[in-house]
Amino acid sequence: MRKIILISIFLFCIFVNTSFSNISKYFGSSKLSLDETGVINFFRYLNGTFHSENNFLDRARNLTPMYYAISKDGKVGYGWFCESHIQNDCYDNFLAFKIVEFCQEYAKEKCAIFAIKNEIVWNKSNIVIDKLDFDENIEILKKLNFYDNTANKFLKINKNNYLDYVNLQKDKCSSQKDLVEYLNLRGASLNCLLPGRYELRQSDLNSGRD
Repeated sequence: MRKIILISIFLFCIFVNTSFSNISKYFGSSKLSLDETGVINFFRYLNGTFHSENNFLDRARNLTPMYYAISKDGKVGYGWFCESHIQNDCYDNFLAFKIVEFCQEYAKEKCAIFAIKNEIVWNKSNIVIDKLDFDENIEILKKLNFYDNTANKFLKINKNNYLDYVNLQKDKCSSQKDLVEYLNLRGASLNCLLPGRYELRQSDLNSGRD
């Protein structure tokens, strides 16, 4: 019995490592410089707060983060979520490929995956973000050389107000990059929501929910 359990664990580890290696080609591996908007958008992703592009209600919130992609110039972010508060409650059918493609179509720039769930994978960082703590997460991004808050003397976000931006209820922005400037483009401005899509729960799909 013990031998069967060990073999099962071994096969599971092979499957996980193989799956991870198959999608690693979509991970970012270049120098990346985030501004305030880039930081807040990542916090929004971790918080599950975004503007849904595959729902007529336009917005969803407090969903489970699955993938976060960002344009290689660091200007535009894009998230993918699971309509559940339970990890692994949504199917992951080629989502690494999908989010990069959707991000590139949206941003009109090359994109790559920055994080899977709550783990930063850009440049093989493999750093897990355990909580939405401003000071702690800012330090992590600085140590990884993704963010330099000393380069701008006129920063808008701080420990006291960052949740106001993360929990933004609505915006007056657009998802049409060809029609608006970055100031009014979702995913590229502090005052605009993070654009993204979400997956239905496995149980909903299996029950035939549209």
